[in-house]
Amino acid sequence: MTEDRSLAPERAPVRRPRTPGPLAPWIWNQRWIPGFILAQVAVLLLFADKAPGNYEGVPGGLGALISVTAAIMCGPVAGALVSLVGGLVFVPLVTDFGRGSQFSIFLWLIASVGAGVISGRLRQSDAGRSEAVARERLAGNRLHRLQAITEVLAGATTPEEVAQATIGAAMSALRADAGGLTVRSDDYPHTLQVLAASTWDDGALAGWRRHPVDTPAPGPEIVRTGRSIFIETRRELLARFPIVRKIEKDQRFGGFAGVPVPLGSEVLGALSLGFHRDHMVPPEERGLLVSIAHQAAIALRRIRSGEDERRARATAEHAEDRLRKLQAVSDAANASTGLDELVEKVLPVVRDAVLAHGASFLLLSEDGKELRVKGKVGVEEEGDDTVIPIGAGASGRIAATGRPLVIDQLTPDDVISRALRERRSYVGVPVRVGGRVVGVLHASSREPGTFEEDDADFLQSIADSLAITIDRARSFDQRDRMATALERALLPMSLPHVPGFEIATMYRPSRFGDEVGGDFYDVFGDGDVWYLAIGDVCGKGPDAAAIMGMTRIALRSLAREDDGRPLPEVLQLLNGFLLDSELMGDRFCTVCVARLKISGAEGTVTTCLGGHPPPLLVRADGSLDTVGTPGSLLGLFEDISLHEARADIHRGDSITLFTDGVTELSAERPDEGESMLRSALVAAASDDAAGIVKTVERTLLDPRGELRDDAALIVAKRL
Repeated sequence: MTEDRSLAPERAPVRRPRTPGPLAPWIWNQRWIPGFILAQVAVLLLFADKAPGNYEGVPGGLGALISVTAAIMCGPVAGALVSLVGGLVFVPLVTDFGRGSQFSIFLWLIASVGAGVISGRLRQSDAGRSEAVARERLAGNRLHRLQAITEVLAGATTPEEVAQATIGAAMSALRADAGGLTVRSDDYPHTLQVLAASTWDDGALAGWRRHPVDTPAPGPEIVRTGRSIFIETRRELLARFPIVRKIEKDQRFGGFAGVPVPLGSEVLGALSLGFHRDHMVPPEERGLLVSIAHQAAIALRRIRSGEDERRARATAEHAEDRLRKLQAVSDAANASTGLDELVEKVLPVVRDAVLAHGASFLLLSEDGKELRVKGKVGVEEEGDDTVIPIGAGASGRIAATGRPLVIDQLTPDDVISRALRERRSYVGVPVRVGGRVVGVLHASSREPGTFEEDDADFLQSIADSLAITIDRARSFDQRDRMATALERALLPMSLPHVPGFEIATMYRPSRFGDEVGGDFYDVFGDGDVWYLAIGDVCGKGPDAAAIMGMTRIALRSLAREDDGRPLPEVLQLLNGFLLDSELMGDRFCTVCVARLKISGAEGTVTTCLGGHPPPLLVRADGSLDTVGTPGSLLGLFEDISLHEARADIHRGDSITLFTDGVTELSAERPDEGESMLRSALVAAASDDAAGIVKTVERTLLDPRGELRDDAALIVAKRL
């Protein structure tokens, strides 16, 4: 592959220094050696053919002086060479091989070599001192630059300011032509973000502002590996990172230097420098670049820590503000006498807390099929009285699913109410009473993407506070109607005295819904024949209450007409009566009637079941039996099947009649309730009738809190 020379910068000829030879430490000025040799020869020739007595000692001294001078100026080898050449002239021409003249040559050699070695040591010492001074100056300059960049970074308040200061300092210190600082994104760790670049404008930087960490470019590789990259030539740069052609635009880079921006073992990013020429950053400057990058990492972490602290403080203040508003809602709920008053106080708090333009509260209708606006703020101009079917629109879906909902951009399918037609975002939560959705609290905004999940959590907290008042407000009328219905139709005003028996009863209405339940019981008779009756009318509301009262009265009348009438005939007549009633509609009724007869020490109980659970007979010894054969529901068909069952009842025995509300724990455990009832009755076999009732309440009813269905119980214990 050939290099693209159109992209390569023109190169000036480079003069490379000569490699020093092996004698370089002993000869440091070669050009002066011939001059010293000529001077030595010329001086000694002046004394040739002259009587030694006229110049005794002078030629030898001059020869030694020139040799030593040559050694000092040019090195020990030069001094030795000048001494030897001088000796070749001095011995034959000046002394004429005189006695001892040869020793002069050795003295010259020793003196010149010694002087050269000493001179060399002095020169090395001077060079060392010069290098030390240079290093000290370089270190001082580096320290000065680091202090300057540290001061600048200390005043930076944003990551971008840190990046600009870091790039400027690095480019100035290394005489680079371009620079950039890339860091990991806070939100996306596998994405890099260019905080600043020296030569790119916003348009050029837009395409590279964010890029994956696996991009085949120098900066991402530094971040991935945590290792520095130094490249000298453009050829090497393009061979290793071809993508540089796309990044550099109209610039043409040669050398490159890049180091990680580390903080401990974590690599925050990469500091990169580019050169418009082939250039290799020397080692001492690499250390400076690493130090600058480290200072940048400290500054970035400081700013990020400050941002985290500010966000944490803002979050805490936000949570505190919402807590105050929740307390205000709770106080308003406790002080409000009605739902309308509470909604009027709460909705402005909801709107302001989630920065919405409007807020509304929708209440579920009595039949549970639709939502109606109960209160609103910020949407008064709409005059909205829209009825929202369950499952339709955003609010209808919340009522159907019982789950909060956050919508960043409302669609036509989300909007049923006219109040939401000009809205863009929405947050809503269900309002639950006893686990059942009774309404929807929602807020809306004209701007898209206004709400987050924590807004839904806040609204849910307010909705839970609302639920208490809603339950209280919606139960006022229910309690009045229930009390009236129970007093007039369902419950006996007082329990009669039944000879030979102890009677105890229990009735607990359901707290689910806002209508009267369907359970009833009765105790009537005289003499030695008495009746226990219990039943359940399907459905709730005033009509169901009327049917309960009608059924109770009719059953009394039909049973007392003839105490000898078979109980199946009594219930057959009751079934016809119910079929003729216009109140029944599609309702039905379950009834259990038990006839108690006492003749001296003997006693019997006869039962008949009209679709009702059979009574439980507990013997004095703790054994348990059921008394009754399953029969048809009443009020649905003319042709029904009813059966009579009879059992003896002795002293200490007890018989218990109950409705399914006593044993109905959950749909997932249909048989567990009756098993628990049986165990409770056996455990209380030795108690009186009232004690048996309390045991049943404590075992089955009290742990459940609010009941999902009415519960009624009659216990008759033989004395």
